[in-house]
Amino acid sequence: VMQVAAGSASGCVEVGRGSVLWVPEETAGRTLTLEAEPDQSIPATSRSKGTLRIGMVEEVQPGWPDERLQKFGARDSSKIRVVSFNILAVPYARTQLATQVMYPYCPAQALDFAYRQPLLGRELRRLDGDIVFLQECTYFTYLKFLQPLFGDKYAIRCTLKASHVSEGCVLMVRKETFEVVEEKDFLFRNLFRTSKAFRPQLREVASKWPDFLGVILPRMSTAFQLSVVRHRASGKLLVLANTHLFYHPNARHIRLLQIRCMLEQVHELRKKHSGAGGELPHVVFGGDLNCLPETGAVELLLKGEVASDAPDWENSSQFAWRDEEANAEAGEDEDGEPRLPSSSVPSMEADESDVVEPLPKEEWQKGSGVSLQNPLGCLIDAYADAPLPFTNYVNEFNGILDYILIDKGLKTARCLPSPSEEELLVHGGLPSVLHPSDHLSIAVDLEFRNN
Repeated sequence: VMQVAAGSASGCVEVGRGSVLWVPEETAGRTLTLEAEPDQSIPATSRSKGTLRIGMVEEVQPGWPDERLQKFGARDSSKIRVVSFNILAVPYARTQLATQVMYPYCPAQALDFAYRQPLLGRELRRLDGDIVFLQECTYFTYLKFLQPLFGDKYAIRCTLKASHVSEGCVLMVRKETFEVVEEKDFLFRNLFRTSKAFRPQLREVASKWPDFLGVILPRMSTAFQLSVVRHRASGKLLVLANTHLFYHPNARHIRLLQIRCMLEQVHELRKKHSGAGGELPHVVFGGDLNCLPETGAVELLLKGEVASDAPDWENSSQFAWRDEEANAEAGEDEDGEPRLPSSSVPSMEADESDVVEPLPKEEWQKGSGVSLQNPLGCLIDAYADAPLPFTNYVNEFNGILDYILIDKGLKTARCLPSPSEEELLVHGGLPSVLHPSDHLSIAVDLEFRNN
């Protein structure tokens, strides 16, 4: 790829060679020209060589995204850099809810993925994480964007939700820093319905919440993405967990059950990969939990338990699945065509002979829910010493929804800071012409604690 001064046919300078080019920022204002040469397998007489003038390189608008990354600093190879980022899936950015209610301030051009994609790639490259948790990533984005750009440096895995919208979680692990030991994916609805570990809770909630077992649980599309990796420099094992929990303002009880299920799978992987002396792998958990810090799911993660009569259970028996839940998730295809929500109840992996016996009322716990314990004990918020004011900022809402959590064997050395509210409000909120998502990326540099 050559750079040419705009309006000039001379002064070409080669700026890249190969199938991927990260455009140097100093080429702004110059024209990129692509020269394609035939592969060696093609006869020399072939007329396949060609030249294409791509266009002028535009300068990225300066602003708070660059400033926060500069404050965070470059990756230190002696530490482990962890990134979590809900990148706003293409179908959800095109809905009427998005354009008219959530992001009415955002220009249509800035919501188009053709505009957002370069900003996303630039942010991920500059964050330069060793472990990257992404949410709301479509399969198309994973296959046609992330794999070509980052596949050489990272082991990249995509885990789709059980939904008509082809999006889910992506986990990127730096190859030179980690060796991937094991990978596991789970669907919440199958796990909670079929696992014997959760049968006592399932029996009780199925008795207390009339529509849960037959109507609500089969429609839960949440996926859990887990990996066990070995840190090459230290030999230590880590269990990585990534998820994007179900959102509905009255579904705190659902998110509590989802978190409990995911914690159990992390716990099982830790036991499976424990050392000869009983030492357990470390835990790094990232994702969009759709939970504010004061809610029960975060309490379960950080404090270790939630009571059966906690406030988060209060709406559980009244929560019902309605058509608007499906319509809100419908979105559009990658090519802009509307998606129609499925009206049928999705299947689950439960054996038909596996009947869930209702729990007799005299055996119910107090309150509307069930008591839950975190099998990992208490995790630590990696941002505990430098809490963010928000990770999501849209019309009429802002708050912390995204988290990076760690076990007590790890500690935070440095955090990616947040922009100020005033900086975001210049453009109305997120996303904007400066930032490609309605969520901020969050990132920390971690160190192992001394024993």
